Amino acid sequence: MTLLFVVLVGFSACGSLGGGKGKSAVEQHAYSANAGFRVAFYNLENLFDTVDGPNDDAEFLPASENRWNTERYQSKLKNMAKVISIAPDILGVVEVENAFVLEDLRKYCHSMHVSQTVADENEDRKPLGSDFEIVHRESPDARGIDVALIYNRQKFYATGVYMTSVALADGYKTRDIMRVHLVERLTGDSLAIFVNHWPSRRGGAASAASRMAAAAALTQTLQNNPSIPANYLLMGDFNDDPEDPSITEGLQAGDAFHSIVNLAFTARAADSTIGTLAWHTGWNMFDQIMVSRPLYYANLHRHESDGNASQIASAMPNINVYKRVWMLQHDGNKYDGWPLRTFAGKKYMNGFSDHLPVYTDIVLVHRH
Repeated sequence: MTLLFVVLVGFSACGSLGGGKGKSAVEQHAYSANAGFRVAFYNLENLFDTVDGPNDDAEFLPASENRWNTERYQSKLKNMAKVISIAPDILGVVEVENAFVLEDLRKYCHSMHVSQTVADENEDRKPLGSDFEIVHRESPDARGIDVALIYNRQKFYATGVYMTSVALADGYKTRDIMRVHLVERLTGDSLAIFVNHWPSRRGGAASAASRMAAAAALTQTLQNNPSIPANYLLMGDFNDDPEDPSITEGLQAGDAFHSIVNLAFTARAADSTIGTLAWHTGWNMFDQIMVSRPLYYANLHRHESDGNASQIASAMPNINVYKRVWMLQHDGNKYDGWPLRTFAGKKYMNGFSDHLPVYTDIVLVHRH
């Protein structure tokens, strides 16, 4: 697995991500010589509880056609926790019903034992647990699905939470964009995290205007808020691919020459088949992580100055799609190899999500 190491301008080392068991020589060097954290994003696909709330949750109640009962809800939590064993220090999530499901998810992650077979090369990383703080705000979305952030409070504290609304021409209520300002405890340096869940493709080609509206709202927030630090990161389910106009034109995000460097864009430029959700036409990559240009170039300049060509190549900014055999369907039909969902239509699959998570490993280095 290729790891991403990004240098945050103005940060200093704050402890190792883990030991070097099973890692390459380059990875071992990076883990031992630098400090950092893992950032991940995961669309949890309808993480609903079993309680009838004020939102439109009729599909996810015990008496519904889905028969969404305690057993199925707890199985969903267990499955989500298994995936989150990648152990991010900052985790953005979408499609959660409320704060209560996030608290339940945190409990399952905390009590989970990560075995060698499940954790793979991450066996020495602590699972998400009680050391993590939940940031959640209710969404205007008609179904009541929200965006949220969970972060390691031993490494960070939050100084502000801000929501940017997205107004659509058809009046349909969609998710706000969440912005969380974090401060690294050891150094006092800042990082802004944006969690996005842009309007869906409901309505076909005409829906592109809704995602362009989301891009405009986010762009305006970035341009009109001087309190946003130079180091910021955008993550989310954008419901468009990295090459689509809402990203490349609306958000002006792309390769290393853009003010926002889209790690998913550079990954797809190298391999157009990479993706996080499958459709009949192939793999889409709606789940993306983007970084501000200063954040991106700090990494490149750091490793260029080291003069180690092999280390430069291994540390180039990248995005990782977490994809394991047990997260996919294996039934020999046309959906073979697709993400294993909780439901396929009305059929209960007891799976995970229709999306695969993405993550990066960020190294914090203080510039003196």
